[in-house]
Amino acid sequence: MITESVKEIMYFTWKNRIVTAKDISENLKLEKSTVSRAINRLKSVNLILPTNELSPSSLGGRKTIVYGFNKEKGYVLGLSVEQDGIEYVKTNLFGEVVEKRRISRKISLQNICKEISEIVNLQRDVIAVGISVPGIVKDNKIIYSEALDLHDFDVVGDLSTDIPVFVEKDAICGGLRYSFEKSKVLYFQLSVPYFVNEPVGFGAGLIINGKPYYGSSNLAGESKLDKSLCQKRIPFDDLKEEDMDPVVFEKFLDEVSKRIGIIASIFDPEILAIGGNITSLPCISKLVDHVKQHIYLIEKRNIEILLENGFEFVNAKGAAINSLIKVFTDENLVNYFYKKVAQNG
Repeated sequence: MITESVKEIMYFTWKNRIVTAKDISENLKLEKSTVSRAINRLKSVNLILPTNELSPSSLGGRKTIVYGFNKEKGYVLGLSVEQDGIEYVKTNLFGEVVEKRRISRKISLQNICKEISEIVNLQRDVIAVGISVPGIVKDNKIIYSEALDLHDFDVVGDLSTDIPVFVEKDAICGGLRYSFEKSKVLYFQLSVPYFVNEPVGFGAGLIINGKPYYGSSNLAGESKLDKSLCQKRIPFDDLKEEDMDPVVFEKFLDEVSKRIGIIASIFDPEILAIGGNITSLPCISKLVDHVKQHIYLIEKRNIEILLENGFEFVNAKGAAINSLIKVFTDENLVNYFYKKVAQNG
């Protein structure tokens, strides 16, 4: 077990990355002696390291030591499960990707646990696993996922692992990637099914002051689009621009941009990000301009609109970041993490 002050300082240093003892003392309102003891304890397991020394002021005094959090003291795994496959990333403790891979195959009730287990079992050195899924998630269970045809499904309970696993809806994972940059984030997830003639999944994730907003019934952000990209029944991975009817695609863009514009106008976020596998299509770049036309009084708003890179494994990275936040903010998991770090020396 570690003391509350050590937990606070560990989280503060992880979140800020580079700190001094004075920063810690002033921001956390802790005595200098308490900070010094905690720093020594964290240094003893190489969790924080001296990175620099600042010269004393003109009035004299000691040099100021700058400490950095050791981002390589552990790794987490982030998985994004969609109908057309699984993307996964392995990241360090700052959420920086050190390994990534995509597995393309249709995912359903019959194979979801098998596919996830195979990935997790290959990465036994990770301290936590985050899983992003389309649909409604509550208390780590998938309440309903139309895309994966899952109802009241306990994916964690069916995995044979002693590593902490955290399940979250895809749009929340996408939004959490920006939660350290801005306090109000609105993330839209546009997921094309395995076959492109089926309706595109549409969901939103709202992050306020770094925390997801779920609504009174855990249904915040859930919506049905009933629009498809293409009338041909072909797998998304095989879709080419010439397969798409320009008239059908323009109608799709118009419907989606109106919906995003209305929601963004109401919530007025600092960052509006659009992600999902649909962003891997070059033609979807038009969407941002369409959205701007539907945001009321956009010229008066302080809003940044981003279109994600569909090849960057956005939700997998968001799932990894979600697991990191859980590890550093949950009392039991902080102790678990420190014990793992101490064991590794």
